[in-house]
Amino acid sequence: MFGTAGLLVGLAVGAALLALWCHVRWPGAAPGTLMGAVLRVAVGFALLQAGIVVLDRVVGTSLGVALLALVGLVLPILTFAFLTSLWVMKVFADALKGHF
Repeated sequence: MFGTAGLLVGLAVGAALLALWCHVRWPGAAPGTLMGAVLRVAVGFALLQAGIVVLDRVVGTSLGVALLALVGLVLPILTFAFLTSLWVMKVFADALKGHF
């Protein structure tokens, strides 16, 4: 019904919603400095690159292994990537408080 594109859009939207939930649920986990946020973004980029390599190796295998990789690897990595973007926006918003 949805196909591959629908699955990927759903996965990305689900990861973004999970990141938003994590940000609201654990507000103290957000870094307080720009350096901390940039460090987490760098870790997120490294995880995304590693995830691409693993996913590339898994694509030709069975459907079960590919689905396990999507749910067990890609979803958490995308969630962390979206979460780090929220944290960067929070650091910038906190830095601008009182200036406008």
